Amino acid sequence: MAPAAAAVLGSIEKVVMSEEAVERSPAVALASTGLATAEVAMPSAATVSARIRDGLAPSWAPPLRVALLTLHDLFVIAVVALAAIRLWAVGVRGQTLGDYLHLAPLMLLFVIGFAKAGLYPGFGMGAIETLRRLSLRSSFVFLVLAAGSFVLKVPPTYSRVTFFLAWGGILVALPVGRQLLLALVHDRRWWGEPAVVVGTGPQARRLVGDLRGALTLGYRPRWVLRLPGGAPPPSDLVHLGGLEQVEPLARHGVRVALVLEEKLSDRGGALDLLQAHFRHVILVRSNAGDPIEGVVVRNMGGSLGIEYCNQLLRRRHRLVKRTMDLVAGSVCLLLALPLIGLGIVLVKLVSRGPAFFAQEREGLGGRRIRVRKLRTMYVDADRRLRRHLEEHPEARREWESRFKLTHDPRILPVVGRFLRRFSLDELPQLWSVVTGEMSLVGPRPFPDYHLESLPARFRDLRRRVRPGLTGLWQVMVRSHGDVEDQERFDSYYIRNWSIWMDLYILGRTVMAVLAGRGAY
Repeated sequence: MAPAAAAVLGSIEKVVMSEEAVERSPAVALASTGLATAEVAMPSAATVSARIRDGLAPSWAPPLRVALLTLHDLFVIAVVALAAIRLWAVGVRGQTLGDYLHLAPLMLLFVIGFAKAGLYPGFGMGAIETLRRLSLRSSFVFLVLAAGSFVLKVPPTYSRVTFFLAWGGILVALPVGRQLLLALVHDRRWWGEPAVVVGTGPQARRLVGDLRGALTLGYRPRWVLRLPGGAPPPSDLVHLGGLEQVEPLARHGVRVALVLEEKLSDRGGALDLLQAHFRHVILVRSNAGDPIEGVVVRNMGGSLGIEYCNQLLRRRHRLVKRTMDLVAGSVCLLLALPLIGLGIVLVKLVSRGPAFFAQEREGLGGRRIRVRKLRTMYVDADRRLRRHLEEHPEARREWESRFKLTHDPRILPVVGRFLRRFSLDELPQLWSVVTGEMSLVGPRPFPDYHLESLPARFRDLRRRVRPGLTGLWQVMVRSHGDVEDQERFDSYYIRNWSIWMDLYILGRTVMAVLAGRGAY
């Protein structure tokens, strides 16, 4: 984080906003709907009002959020455009920067497009949907510029290569820049849309944890409403009482209610009450096995229908994914050849034996494939592991939980850790991507001893797709996840696949590798 940026953001938080006097109106009675929380002591109206105000963002927060994102986007677009102009138009074609300066007002087309796509501030969108909208809107603006120059018969003053470089740079720089900005402001009190959680219990705690870890969603759970007979509310949220506090929340400007769906079963009046007071009422389901991305809402003659589409099992999507693997995998393999050669030399310098390690693992349809790596372990790695686990019970417990060790005695000193830290040992698998045994993105192919610990249902699901060079589990938790994390993230990927998810995972992988967050 830049010190100057942190200082500016810190000073913003110190601004004191004026507050209206404490509300003294009585709480709204819900006896007619039977939804009052009679078993919980009701706080006074003044106490409720104070608790609500404590969780609100300052009045200047919404315009500040939009301004920050807008300035960020304009800055990134300007920097990328200037880089493209200097690299090609000036450096190769001999043009001047002044030839392009009068195009600067056209940058507003990007801002207009992003605003129409709901990207200011974009709360409620996941990282993948944000990536999709940024990419499509940016591409549309460049398409409009190209079509406009053709229709208006603009003289060929401007370099097409320059525009192409700018387009490619913006597709990469905008989502990366937004992620960095969100990481900077995510924990600030004024960032995020304050929301109330309706319902309690383990699902509420899980929802709060997921939202606080999601940079792009932007919902900030502040309060919880407990329904009759419900479990105790999460301790890190402000408990206001029951649904009789809906009206005070809305009166103070709260716009989002996150409703735990099963908690509202057989409570027909509750949803009507929430919809009457909140602009956004979001029903939350906790079934981890349901697909999420690409879900289609259907009107079933007055009933709500939700259509689940298993995107990765459709033939045309498999074709798109295979085409991307073949093209991108071939390019990456050519670029990786010098690094693979360097890795071979380093391994040979520190250890006798082969430079490559190959192991049979399970691939698409359960077929056996050979997974190749640069060797990062001693030749007698299995013997070293058995002896280490026998002598160190704590290491055995770690191995049984994660099938990884923080201090692994099998790894070659210096060279082995370096290759694994930056994932250079995985580069030979690009050949398996080109030949079709693996994909760039997918569930990692595990050794047999690892697969045997997985539930049979999960193993069957994994067999339906090609294993990947990288995957969602790797970019989310890297080396620190356990078997449950692997099942959770791999299942989510298979059921919710999209080309945008693959691009997101590849981008996160590159950032993790450059940061040296590989398997130690």
